[in-house]
Amino acid sequence: MIWIDVATPKYAMFFTIMIKELQARGYEILVTTRYAPHYTEAKEILELHKIPHIVLGEYGGATLLEKFEARIFRQKEILDLFRVRGVPKVLICGAVVDSVQVSFGVGIPVVNIYDTPAFAKPGDEKCPNELTAVARLTLPFSKLFFYPFILPKELMLRFALDENQIVPYPFIDVALWINAIKKDSKNDFRIRYGLDSNKPTILVREEEYKAHYVKEKVPTIYEVIPLLKQEINANIVIMPRYEKDRLKRDFGEVATILEEKLKPEEFYPFIDLFIGGGGTMNLEAVCYGIPTISTRSIWLVHDQYLIKNQLMFWTQDCKEILEIAKKMLGKKIESQSYFVQGECNFNAIIDKIESQILKEAK
Repeated sequence: MIWIDVATPKYAMFFTIMIKELQARGYEILVTTRYAPHYTEAKEILELHKIPHIVLGEYGGATLLEKFEARIFRQKEILDLFRVRGVPKVLICGAVVDSVQVSFGVGIPVVNIYDTPAFAKPGDEKCPNELTAVARLTLPFSKLFFYPFILPKELMLRFALDENQIVPYPFIDVALWINAIKKDSKNDFRIRYGLDSNKPTILVREEEYKAHYVKEKVPTIYEVIPLLKQEINANIVIMPRYEKDRLKRDFGEVATILEEKLKPEEFYPFIDLFIGGGGTMNLEAVCYGIPTISTRSIWLVHDQYLIKNQLMFWTQDCKEILEIAKKMLGKKIESQSYFVQGECNFNAIIDKIESQILKEAK
């Protein structure tokens, strides 16, 4: 039995594809995730793709104390599940602290597939040296660690792993599902929400301000929403991250607040500009060719890569956002060669896991 632990929306998308490929090879898969009233997306994505899963624990909240308490509770639930279902042969996850440390403690080989191990600095093209807390707490426990080609090898070796344990793959994660999107008018979310399809559409996504790595809740994205409505004749749409009701109260008169989790094919083909405070959706939008403005409070290697190659704008100034929005609205970004530089699938990754771990586990 292969255990896949899904903790974030991005890895829900990522592993949904991998799960199907593993099942096609005949493997039994145990999928777990976490859920909380204001942290629903990972579970919702698994449900959208009809992936059977078990909910263990919840998102710990905004403080380190709450996160640590939630982690202890979730680890106990994992152990209780093992007593019922048996101990898996391997864990595959996106550097999830709860599951990685349980696995290491009970002798389950750990496979991490992860793309954000360090913070970068604006304008700095050197190898980042400020490691993220999640990376420190998970990657050194890896038997195998897979990472996208844009991350420098020297960074991976900082986690006390041997060269034969770190394996790059030739694509950026989001290309796995974004490149499969076909525009189809029956999927158009604008119809469902009664939006004017003759107008351009601007989608706004909040930053994950409760995440451990976000030091402050930057107000830019909230301040610019009414200004966009005033300055540009467009549909303004907000995709919530945590609290829909608060966004409806504050912006319901100037913007449409999305009510449910949408599949990428339901919105990316129908938007003309993306303003994002996060990481994965910025990457997705750029990969699809949508002009993208990042207001993110932190920089990771992906942000560095996109901005270096002039694929994404970054600013926390409302006036500058408006200027870029007016200039770039509806223009196509040519990005594919920057996202895929080889086979864009899980074949090589699964082959490596089979040869180095699963055969040993039989």
